[in-house]
Amino acid sequence: MSTPDLCLVSAAGGSVFMEELFEVVADAVRRAGGRARTVVGPFPEPGPDTVYVVVPHEYFYVAPVADRPSDELRRRTVAFCVEHPGTMTFERTADLLPSLAAGVDINVDSTAELRARGMAVEHFQLGYTPLWDRWGGDPDSARSVDVTYLGTAERRRSLLLDRYAEDLDDLRVRLLTPPHEPMGPQRVDFLPGEAKFRHLADSRILLNLHRGRSTALEWVRVLEAMINGCVVVTEPSTDVEPMVPGKHLVMASAGSLGAAAAALAAVPERERELRLSGYDFVTNGLDLLGSAKTLVDVAADVLKGSASPAPLPALPTPQQEQAVRPLAVDTPSWDPRFAGAASAARTADDAEALAVRLAVERMAFARRGAGRQWYDRFPAGSGSGVDVLVVQQPGEPDPDPLLFDLINGTVRPDRLLVCADGVPLSAGSPATAVLHHEIRLGLGEARAGLLERSGADRLLVLDAGFRASRHLLERLLAADADVAHCPVGDPVEGLVGALPPEERRLAELPYLGAGYLVRREVVDRLGGWVTDPLLDGLEDHVFWRHVVRAGRSTALVQQVLLRRLRPDPPVRPLDLDPRGSWERALEA
Repeated sequence: MSTPDLCLVSAAGGSVFMEELFEVVADAVRRAGGRARTVVGPFPEPGPDTVYVVVPHEYFYVAPVADRPSDELRRRTVAFCVEHPGTMTFERTADLLPSLAAGVDINVDSTAELRARGMAVEHFQLGYTPLWDRWGGDPDSARSVDVTYLGTAERRRSLLLDRYAEDLDDLRVRLLTPPHEPMGPQRVDFLPGEAKFRHLADSRILLNLHRGRSTALEWVRVLEAMINGCVVVTEPSTDVEPMVPGKHLVMASAGSLGAAAAALAAVPERERELRLSGYDFVTNGLDLLGSAKTLVDVAADVLKGSASPAPLPALPTPQQEQAVRPLAVDTPSWDPRFAGAASAARTADDAEALAVRLAVERMAFARRGAGRQWYDRFPAGSGSGVDVLVVQQPGEPDPDPLLFDLINGTVRPDRLLVCADGVPLSAGSPATAVLHHEIRLGLGEARAGLLERSGADRLLVLDAGFRASRHLLERLLAADADVAHCPVGDPVEGLVGALPPEERRLAELPYLGAGYLVRREVVDRLGGWVTDPLLDGLEDHVFWRHVVRAGRSTALVQQVLLRRLRPDPPVRPLDLDPRGSWERALEA
Protein backbone atom coordinates (compact mmCIF):
# COMPACT_ATOMS: atom_id res chain seq x y z
CA MET A 1 0.00 0.00 0.00
CA SER A 2 1.28 3.45 -0.86
CA THR A 3 1.66 6.30 1.61
CA PRO A 4 -1.68 7.78 2.73
CA ASP A 5 -2.77 10.93 0.95
CA LEU A 6 -3.78 13.23 3.83
CA CYS A 7 -6.50 15.75 3.01
CA LEU A 8 -6.88 18.29 5.83
CA VAL A 9 -10.33 19.84 5.52
CA SER A 10 -11.46 23.14 7.08
CA ALA A 11 -15.02 24.43 7.07
CA ALA A 12 -15.77 27.30 4.73
CA GLY A 13 -16.32 30.36 6.90
CA GLY A 14 -14.66 28.70 9.86
CA SER A 15 -11.79 29.83 12.01
CA VAL A 16 -8.77 31.26 10.24
CA PHE A 17 -6.77 29.84 13.13
CA MET A 18 -7.72 26.27 12.16
CA GLU A 19 -6.75 26.88 8.55
CA GLU A 20 -3.37 28.23 9.68
CA LEU A 21 -2.81 25.22 11.91
CA PHE A 22 -3.64 22.77 9.13
CA GLU A 23 -1.15 24.49 6.82
CA VAL A 24 1.52 23.86 9.46
CA VAL A 25 0.53 20.20 9.84
CA ALA A 26 0.43 19.62 6.08
CA ASP A 27 3.83 21.26 5.66
CA ALA A 28 5.28 19.08 8.43
CA VAL A 29 3.88 15.91 6.84
CA ARG A 30 5.46 16.83 3.51
CA ARG A 31 8.81 17.66 5.16
CA ALA A 32 8.63 14.26 6.88
CA GLY A 33 8.27 12.57 3.49
CA GLY A 34 4.50 12.12 3.43
CA ARG A 35 1.70 13.44 1.25
CA ALA A 36 -0.65 16.15 2.50
CA ARG A 37 -2.87 18.92 1.16
CA THR A 38 -5.35 21.37 2.64
CA VAL A 39 -8.90 22.04 1.47
CA VAL A 40 -11.55 24.53 2.58
CA GLY A 41 -15.16 23.44 2.07
CA PRO A 42 -16.70 20.01 1.47
CA PHE A 43 -14.71 16.78 1.47
CA PRO A 44 -13.27 16.15 -2.02
CA GLU A 45 -13.95 12.82 -3.68
CA PRO A 46 -11.55 10.24 -2.23
CA GLY A 47 -8.82 8.40 -4.03
CA PRO A 48 -7.80 4.91 -2.95
CA ASP A 49 -5.28 6.31 -0.42
CA THR A 50 -7.18 9.38 0.79
CA VAL A 51 -7.55 9.92 4.52
CA TYR A 52 -9.30 13.07 5.69
CA VAL A 53 -8.36 15.11 8.76
CA VAL A 54 -10.80 17.55 10.42
CA VAL A 55 -11.09 19.57 13.61
CA PRO A 56 -14.41 18.01 14.66
CA HIS A 57 -15.73 20.61 17.09
CA GLU A 58 -15.51 23.25 14.37
CA TYR A 59 -16.19 21.44 11.10
CA PHE A 60 -19.42 19.79 12.17
CA TYR A 61 -20.73 22.96 13.83
CA VAL A 62 -19.78 25.41 11.08
CA ALA A 63 -19.91 23.60 7.74
CA PRO A 64 -23.28 23.50 5.95
CA VAL A 65 -25.25 20.29 6.43
CA ALA A 66 -24.65 19.47 2.76
CA ASP A 67 -20.87 19.50 3.39
CA ARG A 68 -20.97 16.95 6.19
CA PRO A 69 -19.19 13.74 5.18
CA SER A 70 -21.09 10.54 4.47
CA ASP A 71 -20.71 7.43 6.60
CA GLU A 72 -18.22 6.11 4.04
CA LEU A 73 -16.07 9.25 4.24
CA ARG A 74 -16.19 9.32 8.04
CA ARG A 75 -14.75 5.78 8.01
CA ARG A 76 -11.59 7.31 6.57
CA THR A 77 -11.47 10.49 8.68
CA VAL A 78 -9.08 11.32 11.52
CA ALA A 79 -10.14 13.83 14.19
CA PHE A 80 -7.56 16.53 14.90
CA CYS A 81 -8.40 17.62 18.44
CA VAL A 82 -7.25 20.96 19.84
CA GLU A 83 -9.49 21.81 22.82
CA HIS A 84 -8.76 21.49 26.54
CA PRO A 85 -10.97 19.72 29.10
CA GLY A 86 -13.23 22.10 30.97
CA THR A 87 -14.46 23.85 27.83
CA MET A 88 -17.68 23.43 25.87
CA THR A 89 -15.70 22.85 22.68
CA PHE A 90 -13.82 19.94 24.28
CA GLU A 91 -17.13 18.28 25.13
CA ARG A 92 -18.24 18.74 21.53
CA THR A 93 -15.01 17.07 20.43
CA ALA A 94 -15.59 14.15 22.81
CA ASP A 95 -19.14 13.70 21.51
CA LEU A 96 -18.01 13.66 17.87
CA LEU A 97 -14.88 11.52 18.15
CA PRO A 98 -16.71 8.14 18.15
CA SER A 99 -18.24 9.12 14.80
CA LEU A 100 -14.80 9.21 13.15
CA ALA A 101 -12.20 6.52 12.44
CA ALA A 102 -9.36 7.75 14.67
CA GLY A 103 -8.00 10.78 16.47
CA VAL A 104 -4.91 12.77 17.40
CA ASP A 105 -4.75 15.55 19.99
CA ILE A 106 -2.27 18.40 20.42
CA ASN A 107 -2.70 18.61 24.22
CA VAL A 108 -1.42 16.15 26.82
CA ASP A 109 -4.33 16.75 29.22
CA SER A 110 -7.06 16.31 26.62
CA THR A 111 -5.31 13.25 25.16
CA ALA A 112 -5.36 11.68 28.62
CA GLU A 113 -8.99 12.65 29.24
CA LEU A 114 -10.19 11.25 25.90
CA ARG A 115 -8.30 8.01 26.55
CA ALA A 116 -9.88 7.83 30.01
CA ARG A 117 -13.26 7.97 28.27
CA GLY A 118 -12.31 4.94 26.19
CA MET A 119 -11.24 6.66 22.97
CA ALA A 120 -8.08 5.72 21.07
CA VAL A 121 -6.21 9.00 20.60
CA GLU A 122 -2.55 9.66 19.82
CA HIS A 123 -0.72 12.74 21.08
CA PHE A 124 0.42 15.16 18.36
CA GLN A 125 3.25 17.34 19.70
CA LEU A 126 3.41 20.72 18.01
CA GLY A 127 6.78 22.38 17.49
CA TYR A 128 8.81 24.74 15.35
CA THR A 129 7.53 25.62 11.89
CA PRO A 130 9.15 28.04 9.44
CA LEU A 131 5.64 29.05 8.35
CA TRP A 132 5.24 31.04 11.59
CA ASP A 133 8.74 32.46 11.97
CA ARG A 134 9.03 36.17 11.15
CA TRP A 135 11.95 36.75 13.54
CA GLY A 136 14.73 34.36 12.58
CA GLY A 137 16.46 34.38 15.95
CA ASP A 138 18.12 37.81 15.77
CA PRO A 139 18.52 38.85 19.44
CA ASP A 140 19.04 42.50 18.53
CA SER A 141 15.93 43.04 16.39
CA ALA A 142 13.89 46.08 17.43
CA ARG A 143 10.41 45.65 18.93
CA SER A 144 7.91 48.51 19.19
CA VAL A 145 5.38 46.84 21.55
CA ASP A 146 6.41 46.10 25.13
CA VAL A 147 3.50 43.90 26.22
CA THR A 148 0.76 42.29 24.17
CA TYR A 149 -2.16 39.98 24.77
CA LEU A 150 -4.12 37.94 22.22
CA GLY A 151 -7.26 36.15 23.37
CA THR A 152 -11.03 36.29 22.97
CA ALA A 153 -12.87 38.35 25.54
CA GLU A 154 -14.48 36.87 28.63
CA ARG A 155 -15.16 38.32 32.06
CA ARG A 156 -12.40 36.52 33.98
CA ARG A 157 -9.74 37.54 31.48
CA SER A 158 -11.09 41.09 31.33
CA LEU A 159 -11.01 41.49 35.11
CA LEU A 160 -7.39 40.37 35.15
CA LEU A 161 -6.36 42.65 32.27
CA ASP A 162 -7.97 45.56 34.10
CA ARG A 163 -5.99 44.63 37.21
CA TYR A 164 -2.73 44.84 35.25
CA ALA A 165 -3.38 48.36 33.93
CA GLU A 166 -1.48 50.24 36.63
CA ASP A 167 1.58 47.96 36.44
CA LEU A 168 1.75 48.31 32.66
CA ASP A 169 0.87 52.00 32.44
CA ASP A 170 4.34 53.24 31.46
CA LEU A 171 4.85 50.49 28.87
CA ARG A 172 3.70 50.29 25.26
CA VAL A 173 0.79 47.86 25.46
CA ARG A 174 -1.50 46.31 22.86
CA LEU A 175 -4.38 44.15 24.09
CA LEU A 176 -6.22 42.25 21.35
CA THR A 177 -9.50 41.00 22.85
CA PRO A 178 -11.91 40.14 20.01
CA PRO A 179 -15.41 38.88 20.85
CA HIS A 180 -15.93 35.13 21.14
CA GLU A 181 -17.55 34.61 17.75
CA PRO A 182 -16.41 33.47 14.29
CA MET A 183 -13.53 35.68 13.15
CA GLY A 184 -12.39 36.00 9.56
CA PRO A 185 -10.70 38.99 7.94
CA GLN A 186 -8.18 41.06 9.84
CA ARG A 187 -9.51 43.78 12.13
CA VAL A 188 -7.96 45.95 14.81
CA ASP A 189 -8.53 43.34 17.54
CA PHE A 190 -7.98 40.21 15.43
CA LEU A 191 -4.78 39.51 13.52
CA PRO A 192 -4.72 36.37 11.37
CA GLY A 193 -1.68 34.76 9.81
CA GLU A 194 1.00 37.10 8.56
CA ALA A 195 -0.26 40.09 10.55
CA LYS A 196 -0.25 38.06 13.78
CA PHE A 197 3.24 36.66 13.26
CA ARG A 198 4.67 40.09 12.44
CA HIS A 199 2.96 41.55 15.50
CA LEU A 200 4.49 38.89 17.74
CA ALA A 201 7.91 39.48 16.16
CA ASP A 202 7.44 43.17 17.02
CA SER A 203 6.40 42.49 20.65
CA ARG A 204 8.65 41.87 23.64
CA ILE A 205 6.30 40.06 26.03
CA LEU A 206 3.06 38.08 25.62
CA LEU A 207 0.60 37.72 28.51
CA ASN A 208 -1.15 34.33 28.46
CA LEU A 209 -4.45 33.70 30.27
CA HIS A 210 -6.69 30.63 30.24
CA ARG A 211 -10.27 30.59 29.03
CA GLY A 212 -13.17 29.13 30.97
CA ARG A 213 -12.27 26.44 33.49
CA SER A 214 -9.21 25.28 31.56
CA THR A 215 -5.86 25.34 33.36
CA ALA A 216 -3.76 23.88 30.54
CA LEU A 217 -1.17 25.85 28.62
CA GLU A 218 -2.39 27.35 25.34
CA TRP A 219 0.28 25.61 23.29
CA VAL A 220 -0.47 27.12 19.89
CA ARG A 221 -0.47 30.70 21.17
CA VAL A 222 2.69 30.09 23.21
CA LEU A 223 4.54 28.49 20.29
CA GLU A 224 3.54 31.29 17.92
CA ALA A 225 5.02 33.76 20.40
CA MET A 226 8.23 31.87 21.17
CA ILE A 227 8.94 31.17 17.50
CA ASN A 228 8.87 34.95 17.02
CA GLY A 229 10.99 35.79 20.06
CA CYS A 230 8.10 37.12 22.14
CA VAL A 231 8.70 36.07 25.75
CA VAL A 232 5.68 34.37 27.32
CA VAL A 233 4.44 35.34 30.79
CA THR A 234 1.66 32.93 31.73
CA GLU A 235 -0.52 32.11 34.68
CA PRO A 236 0.07 28.68 36.28
CA SER A 237 -0.57 25.96 33.70
CA THR A 238 -0.77 22.22 33.57
CA ASP A 239 0.45 20.51 30.42
CA VAL A 240 3.52 22.79 30.30
CA GLU A 241 6.15 20.04 30.07
CA PRO A 242 8.66 19.66 28.49
CA MET A 243 8.99 23.45 28.76
CA VAL A 244 10.62 24.62 31.98
CA PRO A 245 9.21 27.72 33.73
CA GLY A 246 12.00 30.17 34.47
CA LYS A 247 14.06 28.86 31.58
CA HIS A 248 11.78 28.95 28.54
CA LEU A 249 8.92 31.13 29.82
CA VAL A 250 7.78 32.94 32.97
CA MET A 251 5.01 31.57 35.18
CA ALA A 252 3.34 33.72 37.85
CA SER A 253 0.01 33.89 39.65
CA ALA A 254 -2.86 35.17 37.53
CA GLY A 255 -3.24 38.31 39.61
CA SER A 256 0.43 39.27 39.33
CA LEU A 257 1.12 38.79 35.61
CA GLY A 258 1.12 42.55 35.04
CA ALA A 259 3.74 43.10 37.72
CA ALA A 260 5.78 40.16 36.42
CA ALA A 261 5.72 41.52 32.87
CA ALA A 262 6.69 45.02 34.03
CA ALA A 263 9.55 43.62 36.11
CA LEU A 264 10.80 41.56 33.18
CA ALA A 265 10.62 44.54 30.82
CA ALA A 266 12.84 46.45 33.24
CA VAL A 267 15.62 43.83 32.96
CA PRO A 268 16.49 43.53 29.24
CA GLU A 269 19.30 41.04 29.92
CA ARG A 270 16.90 38.56 31.53
CA GLU A 271 14.35 39.15 28.79
CA ARG A 272 16.98 38.44 26.13
CA GLU A 273 18.03 35.24 27.92
CA LEU A 274 14.45 33.94 27.98
CA ARG A 275 13.89 34.96 24.37
CA LEU A 276 16.88 33.00 23.09
CA SER A 277 16.33 30.02 25.38
CA GLY A 278 12.70 29.72 24.33
CA TYR A 279 13.55 29.93 20.65
CA ASP A 280 16.28 27.30 20.99
CA PHE A 281 13.90 24.97 22.83
CA VAL A 282 11.16 25.31 20.23
CA THR A 283 13.51 24.84 17.27
CA ASN A 284 15.52 21.95 18.73
CA GLY A 285 13.55 20.44 21.60
CA LEU A 286 10.16 19.64 20.04
CA ASP A 287 9.71 17.00 17.35
CA LEU A 288 6.97 18.26 15.03
CA LEU A 289 8.18 16.01 12.21
CA GLY A 290 7.92 13.01 14.53
CA SER A 291 4.30 13.98 15.21
CA ALA A 292 3.71 14.28 11.47
CA LYS A 293 4.98 10.71 11.01
CA THR A 294 2.63 9.57 13.80
CA LEU A 295 -0.29 11.15 11.94
CA VAL A 296 0.74 9.34 8.76
CA ASP A 297 0.89 6.05 10.70
CA VAL A 298 -2.58 6.66 12.15
CA ALA A 299 -3.88 7.36 8.64
CA ALA A 300 -2.26 4.17 7.35
CA ASP A 301 -4.01 2.17 10.06
CA VAL A 302 -7.31 3.78 9.03
CA LEU A 303 -6.79 2.60 5.45
CA LYS A 304 -5.91 -0.93 6.60
CA GLY A 305 -8.72 -1.20 9.11
CA SER A 306 -12.46 -1.63 8.83
CA ALA A 307 -13.67 0.91 11.35
CA SER A 308 -17.41 1.37 11.75
CA PRO A 309 -17.82 4.78 13.36
CA ALA A 310 -20.93 5.58 15.35
CA PRO A 311 -23.60 7.81 13.80
CA LEU A 312 -23.15 11.54 14.18
CA PRO A 313 -24.74 12.97 17.31
CA ALA A 314 -27.60 15.44 16.97
CA LEU A 315 -26.14 18.74 15.76
CA PRO A 316 -27.57 22.28 15.66
CA THR A 317 -28.07 24.30 12.50
CA PRO A 318 -24.61 25.40 11.34
CA GLN A 319 -23.85 29.06 11.83
CA GLN A 320 -23.42 29.59 8.09
CA GLU A 321 -27.03 28.54 7.50
CA GLN A 322 -28.48 30.89 10.08
CA ALA A 323 -30.10 34.02 8.72
CA VAL A 324 -27.85 36.33 10.75
CA ARG A 325 -24.19 35.78 11.56
CA PRO A 326 -24.12 35.33 15.35
CA LEU A 327 -22.66 37.92 17.70
CA ALA A 328 -20.91 37.09 20.95
CA VAL A 329 -23.43 36.83 23.76
CA ASP A 330 -21.04 37.92 26.51
CA THR A 331 -19.99 41.37 25.28
CA PRO A 332 -20.76 43.70 28.20
CA SER A 333 -23.10 46.64 27.82
CA TRP A 334 -21.73 50.07 28.66
CA ASP A 335 -24.85 50.73 30.73
CA PRO A 336 -25.07 48.76 34.00
CA ARG A 337 -28.85 48.29 33.79
CA PHE A 338 -29.64 48.20 30.07
CA ALA A 339 -28.42 45.66 27.52
CA GLY A 340 -29.93 46.91 24.28
CA ALA A 341 -32.07 44.48 22.31
CA ALA A 342 -31.91 41.92 25.12
CA SER A 343 -33.51 44.42 27.52
CA ALA A 344 -35.94 45.82 24.96
CA ALA A 345 -38.12 42.72 25.03
CA ARG A 346 -39.92 44.24 28.01
CA THR A 347 -42.72 46.74 27.38
CA ALA A 348 -43.71 49.38 29.93
CA ASP A 349 -46.93 48.77 31.85
CA ASP A 350 -49.47 51.58 32.30
CA ALA A 351 -47.87 52.94 35.47
CA GLU A 352 -44.41 52.93 33.91
CA ALA A 353 -45.69 54.59 30.74
CA LEU A 354 -47.21 57.36 32.86
CA ALA A 355 -43.93 57.76 34.75
CA VAL A 356 -42.08 58.10 31.43
CA ARG A 357 -44.45 60.84 30.23
CA LEU A 358 -44.05 62.72 33.50
CA ALA A 359 -40.25 62.43 33.34
CA VAL A 360 -40.22 63.80 29.78
CA GLU A 361 -42.51 66.69 30.74
CA ARG A 362 -40.43 67.44 33.84
CA MET A 363 -37.22 67.59 31.79
CA ALA A 364 -38.82 69.82 29.15
CA PHE A 365 -40.10 72.19 31.85
CA ALA A 366 -36.68 72.32 33.53
CA ARG A 367 -34.96 73.19 30.27
CA ARG A 368 -37.31 76.11 29.73
CA GLY A 369 -36.78 77.72 33.11
CA ALA A 370 -33.87 76.28 35.08
CA GLY A 371 -30.97 78.52 36.01
CA ARG A 372 -27.65 78.07 34.19
CA GLN A 373 -24.55 79.83 35.43
CA TRP A 374 -20.90 79.79 34.33
CA TYR A 375 -18.10 80.06 36.89
CA ASP A 376 -14.63 80.82 35.55
CA ARG A 377 -11.87 79.28 37.68
CA PHE A 378 -8.48 79.19 35.96
CA PRO A 379 -7.06 80.48 32.68
CA ALA A 380 -6.88 78.15 29.71
CA GLY A 381 -3.59 76.49 28.83
CA SER A 382 -2.25 76.23 25.32
CA GLY A 383 -0.46 73.78 23.11
CA SER A 384 -2.31 70.45 22.99
CA GLY A 385 -5.35 71.68 21.06
CA VAL A 386 -7.64 69.58 23.30
CA ASP A 387 -10.46 70.65 25.59
CA VAL A 388 -11.96 68.22 28.12
CA LEU A 389 -15.74 67.92 28.55
CA VAL A 390 -16.97 66.35 31.80
CA VAL A 391 -20.57 66.26 33.01
CA GLN A 392 -21.34 65.35 36.62
CA GLN A 393 -24.91 64.18 37.19
CA PRO A 394 -26.76 63.04 40.34
CA GLY A 395 -25.28 59.85 41.74
CA GLU A 396 -21.89 60.40 40.10
CA PRO A 397 -18.67 61.10 42.04
CA ASP A 398 -16.86 64.41 42.19
CA PRO A 399 -14.78 64.68 38.99
CA ASP A 400 -11.92 66.55 40.70
CA PRO A 401 -9.67 63.43 41.01
CA LEU A 402 -10.10 62.86 37.27
CA LEU A 403 -9.23 66.48 36.52
CA PHE A 404 -6.04 66.22 38.57
CA ASP A 405 -5.15 63.04 36.64
CA LEU A 406 -5.39 65.04 33.42
CA ILE A 407 -3.46 68.02 34.78
CA ASN A 408 -0.62 65.67 35.74
CA GLY A 409 -0.62 63.85 32.41
CA THR A 410 2.22 63.70 29.89
CA VAL A 411 0.12 65.95 27.63
CA ARG A 412 -2.06 68.59 29.30
CA PRO A 413 -5.38 69.74 27.85
CA ASP A 414 -6.04 73.39 27.09
CA ARG A 415 -9.30 73.63 29.04
CA LEU A 416 -11.04 71.49 31.65
CA LEU A 417 -14.74 72.25 31.16
CA VAL A 418 -17.14 70.77 33.71
CA CYS A 419 -20.92 70.87 33.94
CA ALA A 420 -22.47 70.26 37.36
CA ASP A 421 -25.82 69.04 36.01
CA GLY A 422 -28.22 69.22 38.95
CA VAL A 423 -25.50 68.63 41.56
CA PRO A 424 -23.73 71.03 43.97
CA LEU A 425 -20.62 72.86 42.83
CA SER A 426 -17.22 71.66 44.01
CA ALA A 427 -15.51 74.41 45.98
CA GLY A 428 -11.96 73.45 45.03
CA SER A 429 -12.40 72.29 41.46
CA PRO A 430 -9.29 72.65 39.26
CA ALA A 431 -11.55 73.10 36.22
CA THR A 432 -10.95 75.98 33.83
CA ALA A 433 -14.66 76.77 33.99
CA VAL A 434 -17.75 75.17 35.51
CA LEU A 435 -21.28 75.36 34.12
CA HIS A 436 -23.87 74.88 36.85
CA HIS A 437 -27.41 73.66 36.15
CA GLU A 438 -29.54 74.08 39.27
CA ILE A 439 -31.79 71.26 38.00
CA ARG A 440 -30.61 68.28 35.97
CA LEU A 441 -31.09 68.99 32.25
CA GLY A 442 -29.52 65.86 30.79
CA LEU A 443 -26.17 64.84 29.34
CA GLY A 444 -26.79 66.07 25.79
CA GLU A 445 -27.95 69.48 26.98
CA ALA A 446 -24.99 69.76 29.38
CA ARG A 447 -22.41 68.93 26.72
CA ALA A 448 -24.00 71.41 24.33
CA GLY A 449 -23.48 74.07 26.98
CA LEU A 450 -19.83 73.10 27.45
CA LEU A 451 -19.23 73.33 23.71
CA GLU A 452 -20.00 77.05 23.90
CA ARG A 453 -16.80 77.60 25.90
CA SER A 454 -14.58 75.24 23.93
CA GLY A 455 -12.14 76.63 21.39
CA ALA A 456 -10.01 73.56 20.70
CA ASP A 457 -9.83 71.40 17.58
CA ARG A 458 -10.32 68.23 19.61
CA LEU A 459 -12.56 67.28 22.53
CA LEU A 460 -11.84 64.66 25.19
CA VAL A 461 -15.26 63.44 26.33
CA LEU A 462 -15.22 61.81 29.76
CA ASP A 463 -17.61 60.68 32.49
CA ALA A 464 -17.26 62.09 36.00
CA GLY A 465 -16.61 58.63 37.46
CA PHE A 466 -13.45 58.01 35.41
CA ARG A 467 -9.84 57.93 36.53
CA ALA A 468 -7.23 58.46 33.82
CA SER A 469 -3.75 57.23 33.05
CA ARG A 470 -1.20 60.01 32.78
CA HIS A 471 -0.60 58.79 29.21
CA LEU A 472 -4.27 58.98 28.16
CA LEU A 473 -4.21 62.13 26.07
CA GLU A 474 -0.77 61.43 24.61
CA ARG A 475 -1.78 58.01 23.29
CA LEU A 476 -5.22 59.01 22.02
CA LEU A 477 -3.65 61.91 20.13
CA ALA A 478 -1.04 59.58 18.63
CA ALA A 479 -3.84 57.53 17.04
CA ASP A 480 -4.65 60.54 14.83
CA ALA A 481 -8.24 59.48 14.07
CA ASP A 482 -11.51 61.38 13.90
CA VAL A 483 -12.54 59.49 17.05
CA ALA A 484 -10.06 57.60 19.25
CA HIS A 485 -11.02 55.54 22.29
CA CYS A 486 -9.64 52.84 24.58
CA PRO A 487 -10.90 50.00 26.79
CA VAL A 488 -12.25 51.21 30.13
CA GLY A 489 -11.64 49.25 33.31
CA ASP A 490 -14.85 48.32 35.14
CA PRO A 491 -15.03 46.68 38.60
CA VAL A 492 -17.74 44.21 37.55
CA GLU A 493 -17.15 43.47 33.86
CA GLY A 494 -13.39 43.95 33.81
CA LEU A 495 -13.31 45.87 30.54
CA VAL A 496 -16.07 47.80 28.79
CA GLY A 497 -15.91 49.69 25.51
CA ALA A 498 -13.12 47.35 24.41
CA LEU A 499 -14.35 46.67 20.85
CA PRO A 500 -14.24 48.86 17.75
CA PRO A 501 -17.51 50.46 16.60
CA GLU A 502 -19.52 48.19 14.28
CA GLU A 503 -22.96 48.99 12.90
CA ARG A 504 -24.40 45.50 13.36
CA ARG A 505 -23.19 45.25 16.96
CA LEU A 506 -24.37 48.77 17.83
CA ALA A 507 -27.80 47.81 16.47
CA GLU A 508 -28.01 45.15 19.20
CA LEU A 509 -26.05 46.49 22.17
CA PRO A 510 -24.90 49.86 23.58
CA TYR A 511 -21.37 48.61 24.21
CA LEU A 512 -19.56 51.93 23.66
CA GLY A 513 -19.84 55.05 25.76
CA ALA A 514 -17.73 58.03 26.80
CA GLY A 515 -13.95 58.04 27.01
CA TYR A 516 -13.10 59.21 23.51
CA LEU A 517 -11.11 61.95 21.80
CA VAL A 518 -13.06 63.46 18.91
CA ARG A 519 -12.41 66.22 16.42
CA ARG A 520 -14.65 69.23 17.05
CA GLU A 521 -15.51 69.29 13.35
CA VAL A 522 -16.99 65.79 13.66
CA VAL A 523 -19.18 66.80 16.61
CA ASP A 524 -20.43 69.85 14.73
CA ARG A 525 -21.20 67.90 11.54
CA LEU A 526 -23.05 65.20 13.46
CA GLY A 527 -25.11 67.76 15.35
CA GLY A 528 -23.61 67.11 18.77
CA TRP A 529 -25.30 64.74 21.21
CA VAL A 530 -29.01 63.93 21.31
CA THR A 531 -31.10 65.74 23.93
CA ASP A 532 -34.27 63.61 23.69
CA PRO A 533 -35.25 62.69 27.30
CA LEU A 534 -36.25 59.22 26.10
CA LEU A 535 -32.60 58.69 25.18
CA ASP A 536 -31.27 59.70 28.59
CA GLY A 537 -28.37 57.26 29.08
CA LEU A 538 -27.99 56.46 25.38
CA GLU A 539 -26.47 59.75 24.20
CA ASP A 540 -23.03 58.26 23.52
CA HIS A 541 -24.50 55.13 21.96
CA VAL A 542 -26.39 57.25 19.43
CA PHE A 543 -23.26 59.33 18.85
CA TRP A 544 -21.21 56.22 18.02
CA ARG A 545 -23.87 55.04 15.58
CA HIS A 546 -23.74 58.42 13.85
CA VAL A 547 -19.94 58.20 13.66
CA VAL A 548 -20.13 54.80 11.96
CA ARG A 549 -22.88 55.85 9.54
CA ALA A 550 -20.90 58.94 8.56
CA GLY A 551 -17.86 56.79 7.77
CA ARG A 552 -15.58 58.76 10.09
CA SER A 553 -12.23 57.22 10.97
CA THR A 554 -11.97 55.62 14.40
CA ALA A 555 -9.08 54.11 16.36
CA LEU A 556 -9.17 51.69 19.28
CA VAL A 557 -6.05 52.35 21.36
CA GLN A 558 -5.59 48.90 22.88
CA GLN A 559 -4.43 49.76 26.37
CA VAL A 560 -6.48 50.33 29.54
CA LEU A 561 -5.99 54.07 29.96
CA LEU A 562 -9.28 54.77 31.76
CA ARG A 563 -10.98 53.09 34.71
CA ARG A 564 -14.40 53.88 36.10
CA LEU A 565 -16.52 53.58 39.17
CA ARG A 566 -19.57 51.57 38.19
CA PRO A 567 -22.31 54.10 37.39
CA ASP A 568 -25.65 53.95 39.19
CA PRO A 569 -27.84 56.60 37.55
CA PRO A 570 -31.28 57.65 38.83
CA VAL A 571 -34.28 55.92 37.27
CA ARG A 572 -34.59 57.01 33.63
CA PRO A 573 -37.21 56.54 30.91
CA LEU A 574 -34.77 53.95 29.59
CA ASP A 575 -35.31 51.87 32.75
CA LEU A 576 -39.09 52.25 32.73
CA ASP A 577 -39.73 51.67 29.03
CA PRO A 578 -36.70 49.90 27.58
CA ARG A 579 -38.44 48.96 24.36
CA GLY A 580 -39.61 52.48 23.61
CA SER A 581 -36.23 54.04 24.38
CA TRP A 582 -34.34 51.44 22.33
CA GLU A 583 -36.62 51.87 19.33
CA ARG A 584 -36.14 55.64 19.56
CA ALA A 585 -32.35 55.15 19.73
CA LEU A 586 -32.36 53.02 16.59
CA GLU A 587 -34.31 55.73 14.78
CA ALA A 588 -32.13 58.63 15.96
